[in-house]
Amino acid sequence: MNQPGHEQPVVLIDEAGRQRSFRVHDAFDLEGRSYYLVEAADDPEQVMFLKESNGTLETVDPDELQSLLAFLENDDSQYSE
Repeated sequence: MNQPGHEQPVVLIDEAGRQRSFRVHDAFDLEGRSYYLVEAADDPEQVMFLKESNGTLETVDPDELQSLLAFLENDDSQYSE
């Protein structure tokens, strides 16, 4: 079993066919879609949201990103009250 913070990387293939390794920090469902917050295994400063779409993962567009951030901010504020 992995210790927190030592998750096994998930290998994904980008549009150019390159393998890239990521660590999943969080996964959640919103409005019927699954989202993942991931960090590049070789660059912890590269963090992004991915969404499931037709059996694949893709990045979210800027408007969708703003909605996700608002949702997460609201969700966090519920736990801090």
